[in-house]
Parts: sequence; C-alpha cells; structure tokens
Amino acid sequence: MMTLRIPNIKIRHDEPEREAIERELAAMLPLGSPVPEFEIVRRSIDARQRTVHRVYSVEINSETEALRSMPGAATVEKSETLPKLELGSEVLTTRPVVIGAGPAGLFAAWLLGRHGFEPLMLDRGGDVAQRSEALERFFRTRSPDPECNALFGLGGAGTFSDGKLTTGVKHPWLRTVLEVLVACGAPNDILIDAKPHVGTDKLRIVITNLIQKIRDTKAEVLTNTRLDDIVIRRGALHALETTRGEMPCRVGVLAVGHSARDTWTMLNKRGLSLSPKPFQLGVRIEHPQKWLDKVRYGEAAGHPALGAADYKLATRVGGIPVFSFCMCPGGETMPTVNEAGHLAINGMSYHARGSHFSSSAIVVTCDPEMSGAQNLEDCLSFQRRLEADCFAAGGEDYGAPAQGLLDFLEERPSARAPRVSYRLGARVARLDRILPPVVAHCLRAAFGAFDKQIRGYIHPDAALLAPESRASSPVRIDRDRVTSQALGCDGMYPVGEGAGYAGGIMSSALDGLSSAAKIINRYRPGW
Repeated sequence: MMTLRIPNIKIRHDEPEREAIERELAAMLPLGSPVPEFEIVRRSIDARQRTVHRVYSVEINSETEALRSMPGAATVEKSETLPKLELGSEVLTTRPVVIGAGPAGLFAAWLLGRHGFEPLMLDRGGDVAQRSEALERFFRTRSPDPECNALFGLGGAGTFSDGKLTTGVKHPWLRTVLEVLVACGAPNDILIDAKPHVGTDKLRIVITNLIQKIRDTKAEVLTNTRLDDIVIRRGALHALETTRGEMPCRVGVLAVGHSARDTWTMLNKRGLSLSPKPFQLGVRIEHPQKWLDKVRYGEAAGHPALGAADYKLATRVGGIPVFSFCMCPGGETMPTVNEAGHLAINGMSYHARGSHFSSSAIVVTCDPEMSGAQNLEDCLSFQRRLEADCFAAGGEDYGAPAQGLLDFLEERPSARAPRVSYRLGARVARLDRILPPVVAHCLRAAFGAFDKQIRGYIHPDAALLAPESRASSPVRIDRDRVTSQALGCDGMYPVGEGAGYAGGIMSSALDGLSSAAKIINRYRPGW
C-alpha cells in the first residue's frame, strides 16, 4: 500500500486540530468521498498574514485513485530510520571509551551499546541532579565549581538551555534522534513540530532516562571523571590518564564540549592537530515577551495553540555574518561559569516558556584574523580576557554587565540597570567599550537591520547583557575526512561542538552517531 503525503493544509490558529484538518481534506476530495485516516507528520505556524494559521502536512496510507489528485499529493517511501550496521573485521581488544556525555557522546555511546560494544562513558562533571544542585549552590554562594556546573556533566551544556532541536543539517538519522528522545520522555510534539523544543525541565528527565538506556546495553557511565592526558604509541591511541587512574584504550570518542579548554591544551601538547576556526561572539538581548507575541501574532497573541513567539534573524555587516542564536522565547539569561573570575552567559527556558522575557544571543562570526588568533593559545587567551573583563564589569557576585539597547546604539551609559531576567542581577556597564570594537560595530549595524525585519525590534525596554562567548568552539580538532579519526592519533574520534564539527543538540547528536557508525563498521568486540 502506498503512502501519500499531503502538504500545506492550513487551519486557523484557534480551530480544533484534527476536526479542521478533516474538513480541509474533505474539501479536496470528490463530493461524497470519505476522509481517510491520516497521520500528522509536520506542523508549523504561518504568521505572515493578518490571520495566523497553523500549517500541516499529513500522510495517508491508501491506494485510492481520488487521493492522488489532491493538491500537492506526493508518494513517499518509508525507510528505516537507522539501518542495521555491519560489524567490521578488526578485533577491538579494549572497550571503546566515550569521553564526554553531551549530545555527541550520549548518542555515540547509545549506538555503540546497541551493537554490543559495551562502551565506557566518562564525564568530568556530575549527573543531572548533582549539576542542578551545583548550579543552585552557585546562585547562593557565587562560588563556581570548576568541574560540575552548567557546562560540564551528564547532558552537556545543552541540559541547561531551551532544549531546541532545530538544525540545518540534512541527515537520514534525524528522525532516529527525535524518536530516542521521545522514548526517553520528550514530548511527542517534537516529532512533528517545525521548531521542536524540549525545555530544560523536561530535558533533565530525558537525559537521565537516556543514561539508563545506555547502561541497559551493558555500558558503564562514570561521572566526576576527568580526562587529564592521553598515551599515544606509534601514532595510535593506547591509554587514557584520568582522575581515576590510567585506562587502556584503543578507541576513544572525544566529545568534550565547547568549553574544555584544558583538554584542548593537553591534546595540542600531545601532537594532535588543532586549528583556530571562526567562532561566534556577542551579547544576549532581552525583550518583553508580550511585545514579541503581539508583533508576531497580532490579535492572536497569547493563544495557547501558538505559545510564545520566537524569531530567527540574520544579516551581514561588511561581509561579516551576524545572527540570532539560541533564541529562548519566554526564557531567561543565566551564567555559564566554570572558572572563577570569569563570566559567560547563555539562554535557558522551561518547556512552558512562561517567562516575561524573550532572550536571544546576537552573535558576530569572528574569523581568527579578527581576534588575532594564530594558534590555540591565542584563541583561548582572547576568550578568557573578554570573560575576565565582563566579570570585572559585573562585579564579584557574578552580576552581568548590561546596557540598554538604545544606550548601546547611542554609545552612552545607561542611567540605571535595565530590568532583565538574569537571576544574579545586572550592573550598568559600557558594553560598547568592553566588547572588541569590530564586534560592537557589527552589532550596532545588525540591530538596525533587524529593526527592519521585525518592526520595533529597537525597543525602549530592550536590554543587552554580555558576554555570549560560548556559542561555539573557537578551535577545531582536525580529523580525517574519510575515517573521522584525529590527525596524529589513530583510534581517536573527535566529535560534536568541542571538536568544531557541530552547533547545537541535534547536529552534535548526529555527529556522534556518524563517528560511532564508522567505529562499528571497522571493529568487532574482542575482549
């Protein structure tokens, strides 16, 4: 029996979902034809006109000729979301070790476990509960834990974010990642929403359940275990030096995340090839969420079927890309601190997105030439100097340096600290002077362009906080394009954001799956 996909079915935002879709399908069929059973496979919001619509694609299993004549109907082929992988011929004499438990590491370990490799996964931070406790302790004491925090620990940095699952990557295993997340407790809506998100509250449950699924494959998961060194013999990985001692290791998946600066330095000393790459740097901008809802949805603003409005903005300033990133509607700005005396911030929201603020990073893509970075240490020094300057401007209690958007554009100090979501408080600062001049210039020009894309974006109550400095990794761990192994270390597979090959939960998970598949196709368990 064939499967037909019917796209672009529009209903009003306030209509009952299935009943309205049935009505639209009936209108497409010859008079009197029964409406067949259908499955919703895609859902989005169209707010370009005065009347806000929800737009659907549905699939129908039927051979009825009348269905083929429906507008836009197309036959689709159902395929396995994760094809069976064949084990390779080389015998692996030690368990593969997955270093880092962010999305890339988690999905690499999950796939290896499903194919009988019984991987060992380790992370320098704690489990989800320990990380939550450490974050609350930091809010109380203003004393950061360098190992267990919003950046390090099971789930990676994305655990304390919006849990956004959008990606521009085209990959046959996208559906696999979503289905695994749903099986671990994510809402079913992520399978059909054009802009799926989980929210930090639900994502923490999902991560805990995914860890259990991995353990069910006879994998071992070690928390509070940091990689300190690697042993390379004759160009191949031989062992790992960790805070639990030396571990024999012939195959390692290096998924250390975008903030493991000490690990990058160690790898560089051991002869692996690390290259400076373009990275994103900027600020977070906060608007009143009610204003954004109104400007995007008009009179429909506030309807529960629509939720909190979001946006995605991009422009170029003299050829330099500037864009929104990690946009958290109904969210908040939070500290992501793993080093005392340094400040970085990020966005986070709960599944309900019920905050009064919209929080979004606006970042400038910085080429290594812009930061003067010629090597790894230059990259890290550039980031650390800015984060130290922002800490100094925000105060020893880790307040965030902040400036009103209008004041930033006019290059003047704000008369008072703007009202923001940041829990540790905002302190008036001249962000236009703290940020590198080229970044400040690009941001000013970009805000003018964004005001043309969203009327009123330059809002009198809009506030800027800094620094958004961990949006991506400033370095890439160079790997072979065919084997995905690190140059200079056979058996080591760099993956995800920290290796410079992904940006976000979904692309990181897919990169972890891809490298795990190459390990499976090369080796077979032999211990």
